[in-house]
Amino acid sequence: MVCAHRLKKLGIRCVVLERSERAGGVIATIRRNGYLFETGPQCPRFPTSVWQLVHELNLEGKFVAGDPKAKRYIFRHGRLQPAPFSPKGLVTTRLVGAGSKFRILTEALRSSQPPIQEESLAEFVHRKFGEEVLDNLVDPIISTIFLGDACKMGMKSAFPALVEWERSQGSLVRGALRARKSKREVHASDGSPPRGKERAKNNALYVTDELPSLGSFTSGMGTLPEKLAEELQPEIRYQAGVTGVSLLQNTNGSSNANWQIDLANGEKLTTENLTLAVPAFVAAQLLANALPQLASHLKAIEYAPMCVVSSAYDRSKVANSLDGFGFMVPRREGLQTICTFWNSSLFPQRAPGDKVILASFARSSASEEDCTQTVEAENAKTLGITGGPVDRVVWKEPQALPQYNVGHAQRVTEIEGVLRALPSLHVVGNFLRGRSIGDCVELAFRVAGDLHSQLQGKVI
Repeated sequence: MVCAHRLKKLGIRCVVLERSERAGGVIATIRRNGYLFETGPQCPRFPTSVWQLVHELNLEGKFVAGDPKAKRYIFRHGRLQPAPFSPKGLVTTRLVGAGSKFRILTEALRSSQPPIQEESLAEFVHRKFGEEVLDNLVDPIISTIFLGDACKMGMKSAFPALVEWERSQGSLVRGALRARKSKREVHASDGSPPRGKERAKNNALYVTDELPSLGSFTSGMGTLPEKLAEELQPEIRYQAGVTGVSLLQNTNGSSNANWQIDLANGEKLTTENLTLAVPAFVAAQLLANALPQLASHLKAIEYAPMCVVSSAYDRSKVANSLDGFGFMVPRREGLQTICTFWNSSLFPQRAPGDKVILASFARSSASEEDCTQTVEAENAKTLGITGGPVDRVVWKEPQALPQYNVGHAQRVTEIEGVLRALPSLHVVGNFLRGRSIGDCVELAFRVAGDLHSQLQGKVI
């Protein structure tokens, strides 16, 4: 929808075919009984691209900032330990021992080079910092953000900047400081304020300093796709499932390709330009006959399953103070829960004053009922919850988030090579070079800009 929104602003007519009764995909907010339940992103970051979209949709007044200093915790041996996101936090943490702390804090004093072949995140962290850091610090964070497996995730595919920092500077810390210096020089030249300006007066490196602000909207993240859908009326056709697309040869001798779109109701549409804003495995199905090589690359992209359990409780039934963002769980702890967000602590308007909302993400392929029982039991033990929830929403998706595993970067290069040879086909989504909302918005803007350039001078 973001791509269609930008095309509309550029004066280009388009039609959006939406399979379901609502637009927005995994981003949705369920509002009932005074609660706001999020099925997708709970409190994402708002980089420049997303802020631009928010401004274009006149949603600035509905934005609610999340507390960047809200405490994060990591579950370890039955207890919640503060997650160390600063040098001081690392020194005092009980999550890793003295040897691991020494290897992290002295990383800038050593020099190393990445191997020629792409290594997994687990191999990288083990090589640089050891197994303890991988298991107790990196794994829970990676699982929370990406639903990823560090043993499969590729460094060049998922974290190319880190690979480049080590290659060019021999150190992650030296590379990060050099990158931050370059970024500040750019900000100074264009007059824009740098992020993390409060802490930038000293030379300490804090993990969250350079990150965009966290936040949501007063009525939940669903506000964003709902507003986009409103702005795009009547360009959106709902319950318009696509069963396949075909590449047609023009009869007028033109080198431009035309596309035929087959709908589930038997209708056939033709268009000069086609943009696919669907998961990679759906795009693979649609393109299987027209472009089998491209479909094969898309089909090879792995997706991780996800179960989200959002539960509301009487505040008096929860012993934990819920002071902070929530907690993350290392894989080795053996829980189904990946992470639990304390949504009503981040945004009090998410629940009535005497209630709280917890949103948990789980690594489970079990049924919704089994996943819900397991997650709520794990939360009850961890947070001291007595009694059952007063309301809940459960959302389960067997293919929720694309995984940037070893080899993904090369696969994306091959996908983009096919697309360059076929300028009438565009692909947007979170399975190429960025999974965040900001990455997806930037890609959608870029594709819309490319289409605008191609169509300039033509009658739309």
